[in-house]
Amino acid sequence: MIGNDLLSIKDFSKLTGIKQSTLRYYDDLGLFSPAKRGDNSYRYYSPHQIITINSINLLHELDMPIRSISEIQRNRTPERVLEVLSEKESELEAELSKIERSYNVIKTLRRLIGIGLTVDDNAIEIRHMDELPIVIGPRNDFRDSLYFYDAFLRFCAESKQYRIDLRFPVGGLFEDFDTFKEHPGEPCNFFSVDPSGIDKKQPGKYLVAYTRGYYGNTGDMTERVKRYLDENKLTPAGPVYNIFLLDELSIKEQDQYLMQFSMRVE
Repeated sequence: MIGNDLLSIKDFSKLTGIKQSTLRYYDDLGLFSPAKRGDNSYRYYSPHQIITINSINLLHELDMPIRSISEIQRNRTPERVLEVLSEKESELEAELSKIERSYNVIKTLRRLIGIGLTVDDNAIEIRHMDELPIVIGPRNDFRDSLYFYDAFLRFCAESKQYRIDLRFPVGGLFEDFDTFKEHPGEPCNFFSVDPSGIDKKQPGKYLVAYTRGYYGNTGDMTERVKRYLDENKLTPAGPVYNIFLLDELSIKEQDQYLMQFSMRVE
């Protein structure tokens, strides 16, 4: 500390966390100069300059060019600073939204893969399932011999219209168990497992089953589910939701993809 509350460049650097070389560089540019120079040309800073340099450093960290920061410093007014801060706030909000979406994608994928690693492939169980936000895509129409991938490509093509983020896992929705039994490879709709979705998979008591295989290949799961319903005197009471817990994201062999079947029952 120097007399009269002035700080040496070393002390100022220590307090602000800004390198001495950076302070010298800012001074050479005319962006931020010391409050006083000693007879030995040493730089001395006043305590209130800590606020100024922190503001400059913030704008620099937000990728504002040095030239723009210098212009603001020379011609600063409350209105000009408010304009700059408002612009940066909008940019940060957009970046935060992007980060939040990516975080939710990763969290959703981790949850589904985690479930897939713990279940018995041949298991059938009755359990409560919580409400699940989803985004349902357009209705599929297979009457004109529409193939599975034609319907899926249409779903992808219209994703923006339905505000569907294709980074989230995609599942198949069937109106009821009879529809699923008749055409297990022809979902009525595709849906995205998006936690911000306005559509909902309703909470309740669900029959949950699993099967291994490629998309549209359910093996003997339909027969196993029907037999379980009959043996336990259960009645299907809602749509069927199919979602792959393990797919090309985590498994190389297509015949080892793991699908979860879930359907409300009474």
